[in-house]
Amino acid sequence: MKRYIWIVCLMMIVLSVVACTKWKSGKKTSPPPGQAVSGGAGISGGAISPGAVLPKEFELSDSQAFALAEEIVQDMTLEEKIGQMFLVDLSTLDASEKNNPTYNLPKKAREQLEKALPGGIYLSEKNIKTKEQTLELIDQLQGCATGCALYIAVEEEGGGEHSLSAKVNDLKVAGYIMPADLGGALSEEQIYNTAGSIAKELREWNVNLNLAPVADISSNMKSDYMRRCFSTDEQEVETALRSYVSGQRDQGLATTLKYFPGIGNVSGDYEEELLKNTDSLMKMRRRNFKPYKEGIEAGTDCIMVSNVAIPKITVDEKLPAFMSEAIVTDLLREEIGFDGIIMTPALTMKSLTDNYKQEKMVVESVKAGCDMIVLPDDYRKAYKALLNAVHLKVIDEKRINTSVSRIVKNKIQRGIYRLEPNK
Repeated sequence: MKRYIWIVCLMMIVLSVVACTKWKSGKKTSPPPGQAVSGGAGISGGAISPGAVLPKEFELSDSQAFALAEEIVQDMTLEEKIGQMFLVDLSTLDASEKNNPTYNLPKKAREQLEKALPGGIYLSEKNIKTKEQTLELIDQLQGCATGCALYIAVEEEGGGEHSLSAKVNDLKVAGYIMPADLGGALSEEQIYNTAGSIAKELREWNVNLNLAPVADISSNMKSDYMRRCFSTDEQEVETALRSYVSGQRDQGLATTLKYFPGIGNVSGDYEEELLKNTDSLMKMRRRNFKPYKEGIEAGTDCIMVSNVAIPKITVDEKLPAFMSEAIVTDLLREEIGFDGIIMTPALTMKSLTDNYKQEKMVVESVKAGCDMIVLPDDYRKAYKALLNAVHLKVIDEKRINTSVSRIVKNKIQRGIYRLEPNK
């Protein structure tokens, strides 16, 4: 009898210790899937092979993940938090290598990463040659992540000049199937499977974030852009997005819808010149918003905001959408209800650099409500601009905390950021 009582007491003590275990913020984090991952109280972790989907037993609810993210953010310095809000091109970390292919991590780039670790690295054909080389490069990059593991992002729409697969011979990605070939032409199951095949291959290369798909409704006015959109019919776009996002998310790849609230019925090149989308808000609500809502329901992680001006909403004839609080916060965040990561478009586009200084775009986009700044031309200057804006009280640090909590929460839920219980 006494022996039984002692066993019961011992079990109660062990259960109490487990229940009271506090998850640490992770001053040391692991590389992406391929090493142990753990997901929340009572979960001890396990081995995840490269490219694998995070097992159900490791998944956390939104509230659990957000609570953990807030705790992690509280332990971060302001400098660490600012870094998390940037997705940078590897070539911009070393000015001497800016226009050259970078297949390995240069010493200067490594030093820059260690000084101010960004939230993610964007890889293009200038960084990716073969699978073996890419895995080694990503391993080097994640080795610099002494705080929060990196997003490793590419732009893969399934084919065409904007897609990585069209420029890297070793990356086939489901046979270069363009969105325009999917919308209306294939069944939901076929679209889901195609998207899943693309995601599976990217995950096998240790890519964890895709800056795709395009969620806009195509227009006959922009023929070069049509191939990147699923259809001119909003219902076909909604169906395709739901299947496409679900297919990629189910293979463990984070997705990005772009370019909210839409490029619009324009005839020019939005990358080369600052264009105006003259659609009314009423028309956008009726036509443009529905596909984004479908993508959100399907579980998209990020939404990239357009760089075109929308004067009927902002009044300002030249203000890009991503710098407008009325569009980013009032419409996307509050009216549509998207609580994921809101991104700027690539700040290196000529249409933006010809009209705005980089520092202004960075500060104004965060004031508008963006969480992540994508591809600044000079990471150091952009980083300092945002850091100084907080020091000068132009931006409240609470605003930074909110964005970083969203980013860290997403990394936790996608198995990118490993958490370990204190011993």
